[in-house]
Amino acid sequence: MKFNTAILYDIENLIGGYGKGDMLASLSLKDIFSEIKKKETGKIAIQRAYANWSDPRLNILRGDIVELGIEPIQMFGFGKGSQKNASDIQLAIDAIDIAYTKNAIEVFVIVSGDGGFSSLAKKLHEYGKMVIGCAYKRTTNKVFEAVSDDFIWIEEPKDELLVSKNIITGTTLNNDPIVHSFTKKYKPILDPNREEIIRVSKEIFNFLAENRDAISLLSNVGLNISVLSQLLDYRLSGFNYFKLGFVKFTDFIRFSSYQTKCKIVFKAPSEYRLVLINTKLRGYEDLEYITEIGEIHTTDNYIKILEKGLPTFKQFNKEILFSIAEYLADNKMEFQEVQLGDVIDKLSDLFDFEQAEIKGAVMSIISGECFVRSPADAKLSEQKLSFIPQNGQQAITTIERCMRIKLENILNEIDENVFNEILQ
Repeated sequence: MKFNTAILYDIENLIGGYGKGDMLASLSLKDIFSEIKKKETGKIAIQRAYANWSDPRLNILRGDIVELGIEPIQMFGFGKGSQKNASDIQLAIDAIDIAYTKNAIEVFVIVSGDGGFSSLAKKLHEYGKMVIGCAYKRTTNKVFEAVSDDFIWIEEPKDELLVSKNIITGTTLNNDPIVHSFTKKYKPILDPNREEIIRVSKEIFNFLAENRDAISLLSNVGLNISVLSQLLDYRLSGFNYFKLGFVKFTDFIRFSSYQTKCKIVFKAPSEYRLVLINTKLRGYEDLEYITEIGEIHTTDNYIKILEKGLPTFKQFNKEILFSIAEYLADNKMEFQEVQLGDVIDKLSDLFDFEQAEIKGAVMSIISGECFVRSPADAKLSEQKLSFIPQNGQQAITTIERCMRIKLENILNEIDENVFNEILQ
């Protein structure tokens, strides 16, 4: 296999814009790179990432940049809106230059959903090159998707510590005619028990199978499972599938759609659709039904609950957590009024842990209320952080307390033996 692939990252598109930066805390270039590698197009010869790297918020990506061998291309902004245009233009210029001067490069992976790159894709085709887009499904321009030879869908990260104060983040009801019809017909149920959750979820599937707007989708292209999520969030106040012992929403669907008029289908790597039970959707495979409720009190279920929503805990190796918390406490004055990216950057230089492990530990420590965050209503990537605990053990105790509170809020009660197995 020869070195024939170039990956060009549009960082601003990945983070949702410099003015937002909502996705920075959860963005992982390593995860994106792993998804690209699954295509097995060839060996990676060139990797470049275009951004205003002088922005201190982007320090959080430093570990990924270094580990993956990505060349950071500095783009300065000299006025409102010009920074974005400069990055897009430079990426396009570099792509054409590579195509013209480096004949060995046959595949271009453009990590962006920006519609402006559709013209670039067409030009690269004139040079006989293959173009693969890579972006978030929700924000990808349809023209760019259409002209690309292939597309890699990546999971959209969120600034999970600021999305909402809810443990399970709900979706906002919109003007979708299916949702509108449902909300006119049904009223919310407050504090539903397990039996009500099961009954109502099956009721929703049968509603969809009889709704005129839904039927055309269910029997042709499939219905996005986000619509189901909206209906569940509306009908079942405080809905979460963890109370039924499921760690994935799709597993809950496989269970709740059993003996209804609908089923869930899947297309790799991460496309799910709802269809009528007798519908065969091209390119998708049926997922088997689950007929029994899962076990609630398992370490896997507890960890998934802690990882999802707010507060967010992403590191469960006690040795890593304690080592980092102890260092923060011993060097407390260095970690006053500092930004998230600077904290991760410094710790990455000091510890041999993987970048993702350090990042997860820091996020868990923040969620464990070990930092004062200011201003409180700002994005995490823009806040100033000040470490509080006097020692590592105090920090771990505080984190465990916050974990316990979250689990009890979700499950009402917890199994002490399972809880004690979480932090190993």
